[in-house]
Amino acid sequence: MSKDSGIPSPTPEVEAAGVSTQESRAEGESPGNPEVNDTATLEDQLEAARAEIGEHQERSLRLAAELENVRRRFARELDSVRRHGLEHFAADLLPVIDSLELALAAAAAAPESLREGLEMTIRLLHDILSRHHIEPIDPMGEPFDPNVHEAMATQPSSEPADTVLQVVQKGYRLHGRLLRPARVIVSRPGDA
Repeated sequence: MSKDSGIPSPTPEVEAAGVSTQESRAEGESPGNPEVNDTATLEDQLEAARAEIGEHQERSLRLAAELENVRRRFARELDSVRRHGLEHFAADLLPVIDSLELALAAAAAAPESLREGLEMTIRLLHDILSRHHIEPIDPMGEPFDPNVHEAMATQPSSEPADTVLQVVQKGYRLHGRLLRPARVIVSRPGDA
């Protein structure tokens, strides 16, 4: 170590290479050092990744809020459909009520007009049901089908077994789905 400057003397290896200690330190701090550049690049990449994470988190929160809004809107619309879904059907039934009230008013005056009025009312009601895709099930003479018929009783008959002999109450379907099964009396083999 030289006494004048307080700087250590270069080692023989460094002197042999022709490089002083100060020069070697300066090289470690130079901007051309690959380690320094790699660290700066990694820090930039880390900062970019953090920014991207922040954007994804923000987007995720927005999407979650939007999904919750869609759920609430769907629940409101479903509630509205439940409350008002039969509105058109009910409006179509009002003329049936009017027709029945007119028939009752005319019943005292002329019994024949009462029968005609009731027949017209039934036709009107069937038209309304048909418009709303409600179909009657009238299985008279058909084989018994437990999927669409409900057997109220059986009775001996010359008809083949499990044939519908009488329809006690018609059944109905809505868009092909069973609303009410037809209530029927079914044949059984005659007593010997």
